[in-house]
This record gives sequence, C-alpha cells and structure tokens, in this order.
Amino acid sequence: MEQYDEIIRILEQRTMSRMELRYKLGCSDRAARRVISEIAKTRPVIALSDGKGYRIATTFGDLTEAIHAANENKKRAREILKRNDPLDKFITSIGAEA
Repeated sequence: MEQYDEIIRILEQRTMSRMELRYKLGCSDRAARRVISEIAKTRPVIALSDGKGYRIATTFGDLTEAIHAANENKKRAREILKRNDPLDKFITSIGAEA
C-alpha cells in the first residue's frame, strides 16, 4: 500500500507514463494497468488520450479532461454490456436465468 501512496502522490503532481509506472513498481504492463484501475476507484484518474500516461485531476484546469475521461468510461461500459445481449438470449433460449 505504501507503493500505491507514492504513486498517488506522483500522479497528483504530474503525468506518469505506464512505462515509468512499470519501472517504479517492478511489474508487468497488465499489473500497471491494474494498479491504475485500483487507484481510479478512489481518485479521479485521467488517462491521457495521446497515450502519454496518467495523472490525477486536482484543479479546475483538469475539468475538460476529467469530463472526457468520464464519458470514455461510460462508453466503454455500454460497449461491454452489449456483449451480454447474445449471452442473455442464449441463457433464456434454454430456459435458464442469469
């Protein structure tokens, strides 16, 4: 948890690339994304669309990017839920419930 606190402190100050995050934590790319995912559950993490990294929104100046990030998350969530339609149809067709 101490490592996460350090990452949070850095992300509150500046952008951190995924490569830098991997190096700092000594982990794989997938593990670095999991760390960001966990932090994003309690902090307003902005993933920069140009792929340059992540940071935590802390000022009014971050508002536009925070709105964009929230809209992207909502869009992804809708797309993931669409994948359930065929599964639900199949489950219903055999008389079961999900």
